[in-house]
Amino acid sequence: MNVDVNAIPVTGKSWSFLSEAYARLIADHLTPESRWLDAGSGYRLLEGRLDPLEDWLVARCDMAVALDVTISKHLNIPRFVCGSLYGLPFKEGSFDLVTCNMVVEHLAEPTDAIAQIARVLSPGGAFIINTPNLWNYGILGNAVLTKVLPERLRLRMVRASDQREPDDIFPVRYRANTVRRLVAQLEAGGLTVHKCLQLRQQRPFFEATAPLEKLLMKVTPGVRLLVCAHKPAEGAVRSA
Repeated sequence: MNVDVNAIPVTGKSWSFLSEAYARLIADHLTPESRWLDAGSGYRLLEGRLDPLEDWLVARCDMAVALDVTISKHLNIPRFVCGSLYGLPFKEGSFDLVTCNMVVEHLAEPTDAIAQIARVLSPGGAFIINTPNLWNYGILGNAVLTKVLPERLRLRMVRASDQREPDDIFPVRYRANTVRRLVAQLEAGGLTVHKCLQLRQQRPFFEATAPLEKLLMKVTPGVRLLVCAHKPAEGAVRSA
């Protein structure tokens, strides 16, 4: 489905580029009949200052459901379910769209979560992932720090780079955070990847190291993976 780009309430600013690219891909897969699950959603769909865009997305579908194992409410989606990606509490084929925003990097067993998501997708349904790219210099550095630093020190550095609240920072594992790994795991789960983008980094992580980081931004891959995969339609499943 092609959405009128002029109808999307985006800012077009560099600070919102990553979230708005993700939101545009979601919008392409929403219709008035869509059943949408935002899995591992946390408190909101995107980020602060993008409330109009978040609300616009939810209003475009027939039903939106948020799911998380720790959060008990959602800013944009009124239907909230507490549950795990490893055992989604929904029937097979319950949703036309499943999204995961900054979730995959935290999964200890991403293949199990993908299998669950494929199960609850309807034939022809889409799974959209927005997750860090391990081969970006900053993300790779964070992955190394998880191995060598005490967690409290690593979390202090994360907060210095993006000012997240302590309750919004979780352990990272990066077990499906390269293009090759993510595509392989999606295909192993029976999904077909139709789009895989490496979104460019817009600004350095730290002001003090900005000159070096601007060079690294030019020579390392994009900071974010934006991937869309589909479950085969019923005809494709029968002919397989």
